[in-house]
Amino acid sequence: MSERLEERNKESGLISPLLSYFSHRWEELFFLLVFALLCFENLAFVSDAEFLSSLHGATAFFAEFEFFVVRRLSYATIPLVVLPLAYLFASRGKPQWSRRYLDILGIYFIARMTTQLIGLNILVFDFTTSRFLLITQLLFFLPYSLLVWGWIYWRLDTSAGRKQRQLFRLDIESENPRPIDYLIASFSSVFSASISGIKGRSARARILILLHGLVIYDAMGLTLSRAVALVQNK
Repeated sequence: MSERLEERNKESGLISPLLSYFSHRWEELFFLLVFALLCFENLAFVSDAEFLSSLHGATAFFAEFEFFVVRRLSYATIPLVVLPLAYLFASRGKPQWSRRYLDILGIYFIARMTTQLIGLNILVFDFTTSRFLLITQLLFFLPYSLLVWGWIYWRLDTSAGRKQRQLFRLDIESENPRPIDYLIASFSSVFSASISGIKGRSARARILILLHGLVIYDAMGLTLSRAVALVQNK
Protein backbone atom coordinates (compact mmCIF):
# COMPACT_ATOMS: atom_id res chain seq x y z
CA MET A 1 0.00 0.00 0.00
CA SER A 2 2.77 2.43 0.90
CA GLU A 3 4.49 1.82 -2.45
CA ARG A 4 1.28 2.56 -4.34
CA LEU A 5 0.77 5.74 -2.35
CA GLU A 6 4.31 6.81 -3.14
CA GLU A 7 3.74 6.15 -6.85
CA ARG A 8 0.53 8.14 -6.82
CA ASN A 9 2.25 11.00 -5.02
CA LYS A 10 5.01 10.97 -7.61
CA GLU A 11 2.50 11.00 -10.46
CA SER A 12 0.54 13.85 -8.89
CA GLY A 13 3.81 15.66 -8.26
CA LEU A 14 4.59 15.45 -11.97
CA ILE A 15 1.10 16.23 -13.25
CA SER A 16 0.40 19.28 -11.10
CA PRO A 17 3.42 21.28 -12.38
CA LEU A 18 2.45 20.42 -15.96
CA LEU A 19 -1.12 21.56 -15.40
CA SER A 20 0.14 24.75 -13.80
CA TYR A 21 2.52 25.31 -16.73
CA PHE A 22 -0.23 24.88 -19.32
CA SER A 23 -2.72 26.97 -17.35
CA HIS A 24 -0.32 29.92 -17.44
CA ARG A 25 0.31 29.47 -21.18
CA TRP A 26 -3.16 28.59 -22.40
CA GLU A 27 -3.40 31.77 -24.45
CA GLU A 28 -0.44 30.77 -26.64
CA LEU A 29 -1.99 27.36 -27.34
CA PHE A 30 -5.35 29.02 -27.88
CA PHE A 31 -4.02 31.35 -30.57
CA LEU A 32 -2.19 28.49 -32.27
CA LEU A 33 -5.52 26.64 -32.52
CA VAL A 34 -7.30 29.74 -33.83
CA PHE A 35 -4.56 30.32 -36.39
CA ALA A 36 -4.73 26.68 -37.51
CA LEU A 37 -8.50 26.94 -38.08
CA LEU A 38 -8.01 30.13 -40.06
CA CYS A 39 -5.31 28.54 -42.21
CA PHE A 40 -7.44 25.47 -42.94
CA GLU A 41 -10.35 27.73 -43.87
CA ASN A 42 -8.19 29.74 -46.27
CA LEU A 43 -6.60 26.65 -47.83
CA ALA A 44 -10.02 25.04 -48.35
CA PHE A 45 -11.17 28.16 -50.17
CA VAL A 46 -8.25 28.40 -52.60
CA SER A 47 -7.95 24.66 -53.24
CA ASP A 48 -9.80 24.90 -56.59
CA ALA A 49 -7.86 27.66 -58.33
CA GLU A 50 -9.25 27.00 -61.83
CA PHE A 51 -12.85 27.26 -60.66
CA LEU A 52 -12.27 30.41 -58.63
CA SER A 53 -10.53 32.10 -61.58
CA SER A 54 -13.88 32.15 -63.42
CA LEU A 55 -15.63 34.20 -60.73
CA HIS A 56 -16.76 37.79 -61.24
CA GLY A 57 -17.80 40.80 -59.21
CA ALA A 58 -17.65 40.85 -55.43
CA THR A 59 -17.04 37.10 -55.26
CA ALA A 60 -13.98 37.46 -57.47
CA PHE A 61 -12.69 40.31 -55.28
CA PHE A 62 -13.05 38.16 -52.16
CA ALA A 63 -11.36 35.24 -53.92
CA GLU A 64 -8.43 37.46 -54.94
CA PHE A 65 -8.10 38.64 -51.36
CA GLU A 66 -8.01 35.04 -50.09
CA PHE A 67 -5.41 34.13 -52.71
CA PHE A 68 -3.32 37.09 -51.62
CA VAL A 69 -3.55 36.02 -47.97
CA VAL A 70 -2.54 32.42 -48.71
CA ARG A 71 0.09 32.94 -51.40
CA ARG A 72 1.65 36.24 -50.35
CA LEU A 73 0.69 37.32 -46.85
CA SER A 74 1.25 33.86 -45.34
CA TYR A 75 5.01 34.28 -45.78
CA ALA A 76 4.78 37.04 -43.17
CA THR A 77 1.88 35.91 -41.00
CA ILE A 78 3.11 32.35 -40.33
CA PRO A 79 6.49 33.32 -38.85
CA LEU A 80 5.03 36.38 -37.11
CA VAL A 81 2.38 34.24 -35.44
CA VAL A 82 3.93 30.81 -34.90
CA LEU A 83 7.47 31.75 -33.86
CA PRO A 84 6.59 34.29 -31.12
CA LEU A 85 3.86 32.00 -29.77
CA ALA A 86 6.29 29.08 -29.65
CA TYR A 87 8.85 31.26 -27.88
CA LEU A 88 6.30 32.50 -25.33
CA PHE A 89 5.11 28.95 -24.69
CA ALA A 90 8.65 27.64 -24.14
CA SER A 91 9.96 30.58 -22.11
CA ARG A 92 9.96 30.37 -18.34
CA GLY A 93 8.80 33.89 -17.69
CA LYS A 94 6.56 36.40 -19.43
CA PRO A 95 8.46 39.03 -21.45
CA GLN A 96 7.22 42.61 -21.15
CA TRP A 97 6.10 42.63 -24.76
CA SER A 98 4.01 39.45 -24.48
CA ARG A 99 0.75 41.10 -23.39
CA ARG A 100 0.89 43.71 -26.13
CA TYR A 101 1.80 41.13 -28.75
CA LEU A 102 -1.07 38.83 -27.75
CA ASP A 103 -3.51 41.74 -27.85
CA ILE A 104 -2.31 42.71 -31.34
CA LEU A 105 -2.71 39.09 -32.39
CA GLY A 106 -6.25 39.07 -31.00
CA ILE A 107 -7.09 42.23 -32.95
CA TYR A 108 -5.72 40.61 -36.10
CA PHE A 109 -7.94 37.55 -35.64
CA ILE A 110 -10.94 39.80 -35.00
CA ALA A 111 -10.23 41.64 -38.27
CA ARG A 112 -9.90 38.34 -40.13
CA MET A 113 -13.19 37.16 -38.59
CA THR A 114 -14.86 40.28 -39.97
CA THR A 115 -13.47 39.80 -43.49
CA GLN A 116 -14.39 36.11 -43.46
CA LEU A 117 -17.95 36.91 -42.40
CA ILE A 118 -18.30 39.45 -45.20
CA GLY A 119 -16.93 36.93 -47.68
CA LEU A 120 -19.35 34.23 -46.55
CA ASN A 121 -22.30 36.55 -47.06
CA ILE A 122 -20.99 37.35 -50.54
CA LEU A 123 -20.65 33.66 -51.41
CA VAL A 124 -24.22 32.82 -50.45
CA PHE A 125 -25.53 35.05 -53.27
CA ASP A 126 -23.18 33.57 -55.86
CA PHE A 127 -24.84 30.57 -57.51
CA THR A 128 -21.82 29.62 -59.63
CA THR A 129 -19.64 28.57 -56.70
CA SER A 130 -19.24 24.96 -55.65
CA ARG A 131 -22.08 23.47 -53.63
CA PHE A 132 -19.78 22.49 -50.82
CA LEU A 133 -17.52 25.57 -50.81
CA LEU A 134 -19.69 27.63 -48.48
CA ILE A 135 -20.42 24.63 -46.22
CA THR A 136 -16.68 23.93 -45.90
CA GLN A 137 -15.97 27.56 -45.09
CA LEU A 138 -18.71 27.65 -42.46
CA LEU A 139 -17.48 24.46 -40.80
CA PHE A 140 -14.18 26.22 -40.10
CA PHE A 141 -15.59 29.71 -39.52
CA LEU A 142 -18.10 28.78 -36.82
CA PRO A 143 -15.64 27.31 -34.26
CA TYR A 144 -13.09 29.97 -35.22
CA SER A 145 -15.52 32.82 -34.52
CA LEU A 146 -16.77 31.24 -31.29
CA LEU A 147 -13.21 30.92 -29.99
CA VAL A 148 -12.45 34.53 -30.92
CA TRP A 149 -15.59 35.79 -29.17
CA GLY A 150 -14.70 33.84 -26.06
CA TRP A 151 -11.29 35.48 -26.04
CA ILE A 152 -12.87 38.93 -26.52
CA TYR A 153 -15.07 38.45 -23.47
CA TRP A 154 -12.19 37.17 -21.36
CA ARG A 155 -9.78 39.92 -22.41
CA LEU A 156 -12.23 42.76 -21.84
CA ASP A 157 -13.30 41.35 -18.49
CA THR A 158 -9.76 40.82 -17.22
CA SER A 159 -8.79 44.31 -18.30
CA ALA A 160 -11.84 45.83 -16.63
CA GLY A 161 -11.40 43.59 -13.58
CA ARG A 162 -8.17 45.35 -12.74
CA LYS A 163 -10.26 48.47 -12.21
CA GLN A 164 -12.77 46.44 -10.17
CA ARG A 165 -15.60 46.84 -12.67
CA GLN A 166 -16.06 43.67 -14.70
CA LEU A 167 -18.12 44.07 -17.85
CA PHE A 168 -19.76 40.63 -17.99
CA ARG A 169 -21.55 38.27 -15.64
CA LEU A 170 -21.30 34.57 -16.41
CA ASP A 171 -23.85 31.94 -15.48
CA ILE A 172 -21.48 30.02 -13.21
CA GLU A 173 -21.28 29.35 -9.49
CA SER A 174 -17.82 30.82 -9.01
CA GLU A 175 -17.38 34.57 -8.73
CA ASN A 176 -13.98 34.40 -10.44
CA PRO A 177 -14.52 32.98 -13.95
CA ARG A 178 -11.70 31.16 -15.71
CA PRO A 179 -10.81 31.55 -19.41
CA ILE A 180 -12.57 28.27 -20.17
CA ASP A 181 -15.79 29.70 -18.70
CA TYR A 182 -15.80 32.51 -21.27
CA LEU A 183 -15.20 30.02 -24.09
CA ILE A 184 -18.05 27.81 -22.87
CA ALA A 185 -20.34 30.85 -22.68
CA SER A 186 -19.42 31.71 -26.28
CA PHE A 187 -20.02 28.17 -27.59
CA SER A 188 -23.31 27.91 -25.70
CA SER A 189 -24.75 30.53 -28.06
CA VAL A 190 -25.01 27.82 -30.73
CA PHE A 191 -27.23 25.60 -28.58
CA SER A 192 -29.63 28.20 -27.19
CA ALA A 193 -32.08 30.65 -28.70
CA SER A 194 -30.28 33.47 -26.89
CA ILE A 195 -26.83 34.04 -25.45
CA SER A 196 -27.90 33.20 -21.92
CA GLY A 197 -24.51 32.08 -20.60
CA ILE A 198 -23.17 35.62 -20.37
CA LYS A 199 -24.80 38.93 -19.44
CA GLY A 200 -23.59 42.48 -19.88
CA ARG A 201 -23.21 44.76 -16.88
CA SER A 202 -23.28 47.90 -19.03
CA ALA A 203 -24.87 49.12 -22.25
CA ARG A 204 -21.60 48.66 -24.17
CA ALA A 205 -21.23 45.11 -22.92
CA ARG A 206 -24.80 44.28 -23.94
CA ILE A 207 -24.20 45.76 -27.40
CA LEU A 208 -21.13 43.56 -27.76
CA ILE A 209 -23.17 40.48 -26.83
CA LEU A 210 -25.76 41.55 -29.39
CA LEU A 211 -23.08 41.75 -32.09
CA HIS A 212 -21.89 38.30 -31.08
CA GLY A 213 -25.43 36.98 -31.48
CA LEU A 214 -25.79 38.58 -34.92
CA VAL A 215 -22.53 37.01 -36.12
CA ILE A 216 -23.44 33.53 -34.89
CA TYR A 217 -27.03 33.68 -36.15
CA ASP A 218 -25.79 34.89 -39.51
CA ALA A 219 -23.35 31.98 -39.75
CA MET A 220 -26.02 29.50 -38.66
CA GLY A 221 -28.49 30.97 -41.15
CA LEU A 222 -25.96 30.65 -43.97
CA THR A 223 -25.30 27.04 -42.98
CA LEU A 224 -29.00 26.20 -42.96
CA SER A 225 -29.69 27.94 -46.27
CA ARG A 226 -26.87 26.16 -48.06
CA ALA A 227 -27.81 22.81 -46.50
CA VAL A 228 -31.38 23.24 -47.78
CA ALA A 229 -30.03 24.16 -51.22
CA LEU A 230 -27.86 21.03 -51.31
CA VAL A 231 -30.86 18.85 -50.44
CA GLN A 232 -33.06 20.48 -53.09
CA ASN A 233 -30.40 20.07 -55.79
CA LYS A 234 -30.14 16.31 -55.24
